[in-house]
Amino acid sequence: MGRRKIKRKVWVLPFVTLLVGLGIGFVLSQIKRSFSASRGCPLEAQAYLKFKQIKTDFIPQGVPEDYGSELGISFDRVQEAINKVRVFGPTFGQEGKKIILVGKDKERYIRIGKQTACRYCCGVDALVKDDGEAACGCAHSIMMRGLAAYLIKNRPQWSDDKILAELNRWRRTFFPKQTLAAELQRRQRQGDKEIELIIREFPDFLPEMVGGC
Repeated sequence: MGRRKIKRKVWVLPFVTLLVGLGIGFVLSQIKRSFSASRGCPLEAQAYLKFKQIKTDFIPQGVPEDYGSELGISFDRVQEAINKVRVFGPTFGQEGKKIILVGKDKERYIRIGKQTACRYCCGVDALVKDDGEAACGCAHSIMMRGLAAYLIKNRPQWSDDKILAELNRWRRTFFPKQTLAAELQRRQRQGDKEIELIIREFPDFLPEMVGGC
């Protein structure tokens, strides 16, 4: 009987020692991890934080200043904004609400519309043709043309560049993945060394398209 107790003690003691050692090792690893975190984030974490900041700065959110409340639209409700603004489109707008531009206003409309497009939806490189007619009939393009016509008519003091920039802000909300990827590549070409890791770790959870086409 005594011999069995001795053998059990011989077997138990190393096992307890092992558990204690593992526990101490775990504690030390946590301390080391906390110390490392306090000195700075890992590269992957830094890349994610930078990506998140770029996304926040690049993809517009909330109600557009100046005209957003007037039209009751928000960058956070893309499909609703498309439905409300597309009615102003000179070509495919709603009868009684479509905005028909003439003279210098139509010249501005064509000039602005030739410089941008929905691009990732239909593959066209302009919103309008040379005569001002629609280059494609997707909902994104109709909304962008409707907004261009609305701003030309109701914000005549806005420059062509300002209206164009506003149209492109909406395109970012329509196609967040493509437009943000293009922005990252642009920054990489400009020599931003941190962008390479962001592109390599670029999350695929962003939708390719928001709003019906």
